[in-house]
Order: sequence, then structure tokens, then C-alpha cells
Amino acid sequence: MKRIFITIYILLLFALITIPFAVGPIVDHIFKDEKLNADRELARGTFSLIAERLSGLDEKTWKKELEKLQPRFGYPLGLYKLDDLEIEKTDKKDFINGLIVGGKQNTVLFMRLGKSDMALAMGGPFPGDDLDLRAVLIFLGLVLVFLTLPALAWTFFLSGDIKKIKKTSALFFAGDYTARVKVSRISSMGHVILGFNNMAQKTQKLLESQKELANSVSHEIRTPLARIKFSLEMLLDSIHQDFYEKNYIFEIGKDVEEIESLVNEMLTYAKFEREPDTSAGLFKNEMVSWLKTIINAEQKSIRDKHFCFKINPETDRFVAGFEPVYLGWAVRNLIRNASRYADRNIEIIFEPGKHTCFIHVDDDGPGIPAGARDQIFEPFFRLDGSRHRESGGYGLGLAIAKRIAIWHKGSISVGTSPLKGARFTMELPVVPR
Repeated sequence: MKRIFITIYILLLFALITIPFAVGPIVDHIFKDEKLNADRELARGTFSLIAERLSGLDEKTWKKELEKLQPRFGYPLGLYKLDDLEIEKTDKKDFINGLIVGGKQNTVLFMRLGKSDMALAMGGPFPGDDLDLRAVLIFLGLVLVFLTLPALAWTFFLSGDIKKIKKTSALFFAGDYTARVKVSRISSMGHVILGFNNMAQKTQKLLESQKELANSVSHEIRTPLARIKFSLEMLLDSIHQDFYEKNYIFEIGKDVEEIESLVNEMLTYAKFEREPDTSAGLFKNEMVSWLKTIINAEQKSIRDKHFCFKINPETDRFVAGFEPVYLGWAVRNLIRNASRYADRNIEIIFEPGKHTCFIHVDDDGPGIPAGARDQIFEPFFRLDGSRHRESGGYGLGLAIAKRIAIWHKGSISVGTSPLKGARFTMELPVVPR
């Protein structure tokens, strides 16, 4: 808000300062003759009285007489020889005929004294000129003050709309595709916000249609997969001796199971992409004992890696609110991902806090390059680019783990572990007891 106000205020201030300088000369040129005529009329009586007084005196005493009269006037008086006058050539004829003429800068008025070669001069500004200047300055000052108030008010409302757009954009970027900007009808940014909301609406519909398509296709694939598996089993039972034919059928069966596993993962991801309400699904559980159960089960199936579970003994009875089945799926995925890339050691660390708790899964493998740490949670992203059975996974596991963390109002990130490999950290809010 401060930056917007300063920008608008400087712009208005610049306009107020610049306009008089730009317009002033034009106005002066237009009203030059009118101002000169007004000054002539104003000074005519004074010129006549002084000229009448000097006409009865010797020309040599005129200067001293003017010096005596000077204190009675608020502007300078003077005597000039005709040859020393600085007047326009077009005004010389009027001057010789005894008319009052202005100097080249219109700041001094001259009148010939009788038939002499002397001219009486009156220097400006004349009474009223300085008052006009002060009035203009006061007027500009008041305008500046009163412009500040609407500029401040306009900036306040404008910055409010900008904050709304910024907040909604952050929510939209974080995955809340229902976020919209609420704005007043009289807002100066109404058309911008309307365009933003329309774009958000179209984006939401596009994403929803893509999710529905992926979900529908995944469901539809299940039926033919089941028929293929049944047919393979029937075919396998009909072949008794041919080892090679059985092996081919067995390989086809593994391919079908792989496709089925991929479909199941896609359906799981689609389920958490919909971001269901967690209020009814969060249960209070003892986090440490729950983690021990998961780690023990994984340790039995992953025998070629050394597991270590680190906790603070004081937090052994720590209670948190979470959905054990879904969060267990995410933690198991992190452990299996670590076992796939670890050389030997896997560490699971639980760190409780007042408002959040952390689950760290560390390994001593090659780690995750810094440039891929954001992409690794995207669906179907793989560091090695492969998708064959031996490499394991389809690039959906970490994406699902991220959705589960978000489903629990938490987050997941990756960094470097103390074991020099990768550290996956899941941060979850602590639900009050």
C-alpha cells in the first residue's frame, strides 16, 4: 500500500508543480496585453500627480523630489533619459505622444514628462500582484492537501484489491482451485478481478474434466484386466508340460499385474486429488507406537537394509490426530523409496513439536539433485526416466504421499540427510487432545 500511495502522490505532486510552469507562459502570453492595460489604468493617476508636481520644479531637482516621494510608495520610482529606455519599438510612438508604455519585461511602466527628454518610471510588482501570487500559492497548497486525501483513500482500496488477488493466487497455486476473489462492484480493478475469476473457473473445469477422464479410464480398464487375468489362469491350467509356454503366460500375467498396480495407484492419486474433508477421518493415535508397527512390518520385507528408528523417550506416548491407513500408506512409500536407493542404512526419525510434528526418512544413497527436488513430487516424474518393472514404481508414489500430507493439512519436502543421501520430511499439524 505504501508503495502505491507514494507513486500516486509523487505523480500528482509532479503534475501540480509542472502544470504551472508549462501553462504559465501560455497564459501570460494570452493575457499579456490585458495585464499591461490593467497596470496602465492603475498607474495613470499616480503618473499624472507626480508629473504635475514635477512640472512646477526645475528639471535638475526632479531626482531629489522623487527621492522625497519614494517612501510614500510601495514600489520604486525613477528617472531615465529617453535614450536609455528599454521599450519595444512598437511602443516608442505612444511613448513620445505621452502615453504610458511598458518595458520589455512588463515589470516597469514609463511615461514621458511633458516635452522633456526624461521619462518617469514606476517599477512593479504593483499593488495586488503580490497578493495574486500569494493567493495562487495558498490555492495550490490547499489543492495539494485535498488531493492527498482522495489519493490516500484510492490507494487504500486499490491495495486491498491487490492483496485479495495476491492471496487468492497463492491459494490457487497451492491447489485450492475453488478460490475466487471477492470484490465490490465499484472497485477500480473490477475488470481485472473478473478476468482472474473467469480464468480460475476455466482452469478448475479443465482440471476437473482431466481428473474425471483419468478416473473413468482407470475404472474402465479394471474390467478387461480382470478378464485377461482370468483367461490367463484358464490357459495356464490347460497347459501341462510345456515349460516355455507356461513361462510366456507367466510373464504376460506379470505385465497384467503391473498394469493393474498402475491403475490402482492412479485411482489412489485421483482420490486424494479431490481433497476430501478430513474432519471425519482424523483420529487420535499414539504416533510412536503406530510408527513402530509400520517400520517393523517394512523391516521384515526389506531384509537387505539396516533400519534405525530414532525417537525421544519422553515422547513415546505422543498423541496426534491423523488417519492411520492413509498416512501409513505415505510413510510406507517413503520407506520403500529409501530402500530402493539406500546403499545400506535407513533411518526414521520422529520429532514432536508444540504445533507440528516431523517424520524424517533418511537414506545413505546418492540423494536427490537440488534441481529436481520440486519436480520429484509431480505425478509420473522419475529421475532416471525409466518405467520398467525392475526399476520399481511409476512415479506416482511420492505424488500420492504429497497429496496425503496436504490432505492432513501438512506438507512434505526433500533435502540432504545426515547420512549424505536423501531426507524426506513430512510435517503434520498437531491436533489438540
